[in-house]
Amino acid sequence: MAAKLKPLTKAEEEIMQALWALDKAFVKEIVELMPEPRPHYNTVSTIVKILEEKGYVQHESFGKSNRYYPLVSKNEY
Repeated sequence: MAAKLKPLTKAEEEIMQALWALDKAFVKEIVELMPEPRPHYNTVSTIVKILEEKGYVQHESFGKSNRYYPLVSKNEY
């Protein structure tokens, strides 16, 4: 765990809220949990990759799709 995590943008935080609620999720499931108007699948996918680079999220691969899960708990954030 990184000592100092980079702060999240509003969009990143919304996606983390969805991931915390789901525990583990594919991008499609994150999109489905987002409030209307829902962001586009590709937008969510890009943000999840940024969250992974920032150290908030990790993934496990299932063929061509990835299931993401939080590395940082809501309380830690």
